Amino acid sequence: MHCMTHCSRSIRAAGRKQYIAGVARAKIHPFSTTTQSFSNKKPVLGIAREDVNLWERRAPLSPNHVETLVSRKGVRVLVQPSSRRAYSMAEYESAGAIIDDDLSEADVIVGVKKVAIEHLIPNKTYVFFSHTIKAQKDNMPLLDAILEKNICLVDYEKIVDDRGVRQVAFGQYAGIAGMINILNGLGTRLLALGHHTPFMHVGLAHNYPGSSAAMAAIAALGREIECGLMSKGVGPVIFTFTGAGNVSQGAQSVFRQLPHEYISPKDIKEVATTGGTRKLYATVVDMADNLVRKDGRPFDETDYRAYPDQYTSIFAKDIAPYTTCLVNGLYWGPGSPRIITVEQCKELMPRDYHINASEGVPSLPQKLHAIADISCDMNGSLEFVNDVTSIDAPFVLYNAHTQKMSKSLDGNGILLMAVDNLPAQLPREATDFFGSKLLPFIPDCLQLGGQSLNVSNSVKNAVITHGGALTERFRYIHELRKKRKL
Repeated sequence: MHCMTHCSRSIRAAGRKQYIAGVARAKIHPFSTTTQSFSNKKPVLGIAREDVNLWERRAPLSPNHVETLVSRKGVRVLVQPSSRRAYSMAEYESAGAIIDDDLSEADVIVGVKKVAIEHLIPNKTYVFFSHTIKAQKDNMPLLDAILEKNICLVDYEKIVDDRGVRQVAFGQYAGIAGMINILNGLGTRLLALGHHTPFMHVGLAHNYPGSSAAMAAIAALGREIECGLMSKGVGPVIFTFTGAGNVSQGAQSVFRQLPHEYISPKDIKEVATTGGTRKLYATVVDMADNLVRKDGRPFDETDYRAYPDQYTSIFAKDIAPYTTCLVNGLYWGPGSPRIITVEQCKELMPRDYHINASEGVPSLPQKLHAIADISCDMNGSLEFVNDVTSIDAPFVLYNAHTQKMSKSLDGNGILLMAVDNLPAQLPREATDFFGSKLLPFIPDCLQLGGQSLNVSNSVKNAVITHGGALTERFRYIHELRKKRKL
């Protein structure tokens, strides 16, 4: 018993440090919202069990965050039991939560992924990633059920500050897990092409106790690269990162454990030919590096955001042909240019390729061998990504000429990863990080439990449905559904 108490305290102490750091970065008091007081009734918060898939071990709040709510704000916290969750039920109980399968008493129910339609409780406020704001086809039945059941829905994706920057996200850990995975995948793909590389020593993200253990292992294989153990037949290895947000930054934090040099996108063609093999190369591509106006005028970010259809991307022509591994962290919206279309992808690989087993050092079919689409926008910035992969089967081989995805990584194609729940591979760290971002907004969410919209703009503007209808900011979803006949 003493051991359990000691462990729980140690875990909560570690989590508290991360929580305080997160609050400091956001420059916001944990409960500095527009509405600080509740009615005489003690507010009740429910934490839903994640049942979307077998790998989902995250939670929106850690035991440390629960302890803060219970002890500092007098909030009753109900946690649905789950033996799959990375944080144990005992840890939540020790923090003051009540383990209860029935969340009907809760004013607000928070989760990570969507709640199954049959488990939605009418007239409640739910907070989770709904994946409905782009009228995603698979989630329109969920949206219809939410409207029918008069549920107030808050989507984490739309909790932003005055500059439009997301405030509650797992982005950093999606990037970290995604980068660990793609190093593993790249090693396997290059081996299928006849080349052993130090990347073969990288496991998948969930095979490590945490990100620090993974980074230590990756740093160790980096010493092999420095010692010249990278196959010369692979040539200079260049990683291209798109986007400058949390996803890209998380991925780059892993990459920087390896011997490396950052280069300008303008120099990628030259480095692909003249670079060495005792270090890796990276280039970070932003909008100005790959977007041009169709009429030839210079790129202007303000103009682009107003008229994205007037721009086109030169990524497939000027950057992709010299990239070994693409790590895509771009946010893509309908009407925005794609960085690689299906037709462009055909130009990046041969129509036919068969490895010559008799060659001691087989020649490689193309430069672009792997893509980590961490953004996972279906038919988005990468037009050919039309389905997600999973943590237990993260990679497929995409052949642009046949339009087929193969589970075998041996053959003609580009290795593709499009896992949409990457942070679940580092569940405790991801929960600590995410919860530290969410906690400051919990009081406003509890106010919504009373069906009041007298809350901060950050939360109010993230309310998708209220009173059985889409809120004004999200009525466009109706038009998208009509257009797509959804």
